[in-house]
Amino acid sequence: MAKIKYKVLENKKVGTHSFYAVPVPHGTLSFDEVIREACQNTDITPSIMRAAVTEYMKAAQNNLLKGFRVPVGEEFLFLYPNLRASAKDELNQDGTVKKAATADMVVPSKLKTRLGCSVSSKYSDKFASEVSWQRVDPITGSEVEGTEDVTDGGGDTQGGELEG
Repeated sequence: MAKIKYKVLENKKVGTHSFYAVPVPHGTLSFDEVIREACQNTDITPSIMRAAVTEYMKAAQNNLLKGFRVPVGEEFLFLYPNLRASAKDELNQDGTVKKAATADMVVPSKLKTRLGCSVSSKYSDKFASEVSWQRVDPITGSEVEGTEDVTDGGGDTQGGELEG
C-alpha cells in the first residue's frame, strides 16, 4: 500500500481554532522521468512514448478549443473548457437592492476563461483503497508519535474537480 505523508496546519485567518491537513509532496517528476517509467517492461522506447503523448495532447488541446470534454487516460481524468463569470445585485448600504442583476450583465469582457479537470470516480475509489496517510511534524518532517497510518476507508471518493 502506498504511504503519503501529511501535515496539520492551523488556519490563522479565522478567529477560532481551525486546523487542516495537507499532503507533503515528495517533489515533482519531470515528463521524461514519467516517460521512462512508463516504458519499463515494455517494448516501447521513450522517444516513441514521448512522441505519442505529445501528439495526443495536441489533439486534446485542439478539441478543448472546440468545446469538447477530453479524456486523459481511460477512467482517469477529463479536461474541459470552463469559465467563470457572474453578476450580482448592487446593494444599498442598508442591504436593499439598488440595481438588480440580470443575465445581460454577464458579458464576454467579464468572463474568466480557464481549463477544468475532473477525476474519474473509478480512479478516485482505487486511489482511496490503495493509499495510507502518515502524519508528520510540519517543521521537522518526522513522524508524529501516537499517530498511525490511516487508510481512507472509502470516505468521499467522488471524482474531484480541479481548475487551473
